[in-house]
Amino acid sequence: MLISEITAGMVLTQDIVDDNGNLLLEQGIALTEQYISRLKQLGITNIPVFDSCAVSLKNHTVIMPELRSDLTNCFRSLYDKKTQSIIHAGLHSLAIQKIRYTIGQVIDETEKNLGEIVNIQVRQPGQDEVAHAVNVCLMVVATGLYMRLPRPVLMDLAQGALFPDLGKLVLPAPDGPAAYPEHLHPIYGQQLLLKNKLGTLVARIAAEHHERYDGEGYPAGLAGREIHPLSRLVTIANYFDNNIACISKSGGSRNTVMETMLANGNTMFDMYLLRAFFHTTPLYSVGCFVRLNTNQKAYVIKNRVHFAATPTVHVTTKGPRRDCPAINQIVDLAIKPQLFIINVIAE
Repeated sequence: MLISEITAGMVLTQDIVDDNGNLLLEQGIALTEQYISRLKQLGITNIPVFDSCAVSLKNHTVIMPELRSDLTNCFRSLYDKKTQSIIHAGLHSLAIQKIRYTIGQVIDETEKNLGEIVNIQVRQPGQDEVAHAVNVCLMVVATGLYMRLPRPVLMDLAQGALFPDLGKLVLPAPDGPAAYPEHLHPIYGQQLLLKNKLGTLVARIAAEHHERYDGEGYPAGLAGREIHPLSRLVTIANYFDNNIACISKSGGSRNTVMETMLANGNTMFDMYLLRAFFHTTPLYSVGCFVRLNTNQKAYVIKNRVHFAATPTVHVTTKGPRRDCPAINQIVDLAIKPQLFIINVIAE
């Protein structure tokens, strides 16, 4: 939840740590005015607090929480390896096998939920590269299933979405004034994945996930059909997740993310794949606590395809300080153009 909405008495649902990994407050602590003031001084903008109404609305996720945890932990075991260990010993084959097995389960569970995908939580807020990679993986699997991609292709797509930033772990240290060495991470990722026999297509996605449809991307400046379709889809999901995360921290409008992406169809992104992506990826997941332009607060309760920016909401008179806030009315924003969401208070 945005720290501007936090009040004393709210209970933390996750540990709060600083940029160096130092524990600031433990999960389960009831916030005080002093704690809130100190967190503001430290520049922390979002606080994970318990909200029973949001929890009840989010009771259906695209995959079981245990499976998401398995996928996250498997990938983290690779991502947390020391750089020299990866360079000299490679990626642990058993970890790779476990990830592939888990991805197979992810595809199976996602397929079962595809009919209601816009009303099921797929993307979850996260604060590190691992959470980002898992979000991108789950979003492209949903879109790939919607497009009826064959199972082997879905497996390559999911791995390509999960692994592309591994190249950041083996980037050489900057030598002198070398500009933006991080722009080389797709190439290092491709080489790392080829070395560990994850497949040429998975490696190609890593190499191309920062290319742009108009040729203005990096590292090779590929354009249009020179970029593999799976790479183009991963580019879309990668951009979406990164920018939603940035908007969530600043308290800005998510509508601008979607509008920017659609405005850049066939320049930054493949428009056909972009439309398919927004058929399966809601802008506001069910359970989001949002602020309307009238300054009223509301919970998102339903999404519809083609109406990503205008879900149906429960408008409330109070925030989630009590177990369940009073509900004024249910409003379908698609038929109320004078009402619209200006920001997300809590995801």
